[in-house]
Formats: sequence, C-alpha cells, structure tokens
Amino acid sequence: MSNHQSKSPLVGLVIRSAVVRIPGTGYIIACDVNKEKDDVPHAIVFRYAAGQFNAGSRNYNAHSLCVIDKPDIGYVDISEQGYYSVTLRSGMKSGDILKQSPQSGTRKKRTASFRSVAAIDGRAYAVGLRGLVYRFDDVGRWTCIDEGLPETFNIQAIDGFDSSDIYAVGRHGGLWHFDGSGWSECDLPTDINLTCVKCAGDGQVYIGGHKGVLIRGRDSAWAVFGQHETEDDIWDIEWFSGCVYVSSMNIVYWIKDGSLMPVDFGSDPPKSCYQLSSSKDVMWSNGEFDIMSFDGKKWVRVV
Repeated sequence: MSNHQSKSPLVGLVIRSAVVRIPGTGYIIACDVNKEKDDVPHAIVFRYAAGQFNAGSRNYNAHSLCVIDKPDIGYVDISEQGYYSVTLRSGMKSGDILKQSPQSGTRKKRTASFRSVAAIDGRAYAVGLRGLVYRFDDVGRWTCIDEGLPETFNIQAIDGFDSSDIYAVGRHGGLWHFDGSGWSECDLPTDINLTCVKCAGDGQVYIGGHKGVLIRGRDSAWAVFGQHETEDDIWDIEWFSGCVYVSSMNIVYWIKDGSLMPVDFGSDPPKSCYQLSSSKDVMWSNGEFDIMSFDGKKWVRVV
C-alpha cells in the first residue's frame, strides 16, 4: 500500500459513489462495512480538495450524488428511500424528496425507490423504480415531473442535453424522452436491462446495460453499437475531452474507431471500477476501493 493510500481516511471503507467537480476537487460517499452488515442506515460523505479529505455523516444510506450549479453551487446526495442532503455555499439542508414535492395532476402517489441522481443543465434530477422522476428546484423543494410515465418503467439513470431534451433508461430496454412538457417512449433494439445513459458532446446519446450492450442514437434513430470487447455489464458512460468512455466493474474503456479499447491506467491500475464523472478538465473513475483521476493524458490515484 502506498503512503498516499495509507493516509486516506477511506481505508477500511467501501466507496458507494464519487463525483468530480474541478481538477483536485470532488465528493465521495462511503460506508462502514460493519455498520452495513448490521443494517445500520448511514453514509460518510467526504469533500476531497487539494489532497485533503473533510468528512461529514448521514443517518441514511446515501448512495448517489451529483454536483449542481442551480439554485447555487454545491452537490446533492440521495438514498433509495428518498432522503437527501444538499450542500451549498450557504450551508447544508436535509429532507425527504417525496414530502417536499407537491402532488399534482392525475398521477397516483408512488412509493420511493430511488436509483440515482444526475445533474442536467446544472440541476439535480432524482430517478427510480415505478417511474419516479423529481427535479431539485430550490432548497426544500423538488418538482415531480414524471406525469405520464408508467409505473412499469423502472428507471435506473437519466441524462439530458438541457431541461427540454432529457432521456431516462431502465429495465427491459426501457427508454423515455422528456421534451420539457411531457414524456414519450422510444423504441430501442433491445430488451436488456439498461443501467446508464450519457448525452454526449458529439450530439449523440449513448446507452449502456447488461451483457455489454451499448446503444447509440437520438430521437427515433437508435442502433446497437457492435462491440466485441466485453460481455460484462456496463455501469457508466462519460464524455470527456472529445471521447466516450465506458466502465464495467473491472475495466474502463474508450471508444476508438468504432471499438472499445481499455484505457491505460499506467503502473498503478485500480482494482475496482464502476462509475465515471467529468468536468471540463478532469474525469474520475471510481470503484468500491479506488478513485482514479484523468487529465486527458495521465491517470493518477486519488484513493
């Protein structure tokens, strides 16, 4: 173990999720294995900046987070049950997504089972099973925008080019598009469970799922990406520095000339992968025990 790792407060913890904001700065959700075995709701949330870790705690199982710019700069973390915290420059507030979202329209009340949260145009969108979609509009206020989605649509992930061009993916090949006022179903050439979606800088939407399935397209035109590199489940997709990156639990790939190519982590490769996040000049790869940072040329270890 390197000196850098031995000094890390994450030693002995398991990373649930991580997201980078700018080079040298990001946020991490971790858990204590013993508490998790005893079913004690908890999370340890770290702010990482300039090599230093500042820790905070949650009394719920936070498992997904994203950085936001609206209503202010900060980040949001959520749990499956809908408990959340938002940390802004003005301070931190916690609450319950369902209780802070007035019900309207003909939508039947749905129970919480949130899978992920993502930032679209600077705002947080939380999604989950039974067609849950909520947008974080202000401190203490989430807006339910899933009117029209069926309860059979078990959403796993969401992304968008802007607030009126959003794609949500889920189980059994489910894909729905939001145009700012309503949802419409998209017909995909697969019934595989889908896990991730990225609205990329090349104007295309990339979707990943189980058994190595990759799909590319937009609007009503979709095609399976014919890669033969892996049949492992794909858990995340990211756009960074003009390229598409794809992550399984073990390897991060990038798409080059129509093929998946494993990235070169150098002499200190991670033992775990899972999720990807990026900002203008940096991308992070995180697994249960590793966080790696990429500047477009070289990977270096954060954890």
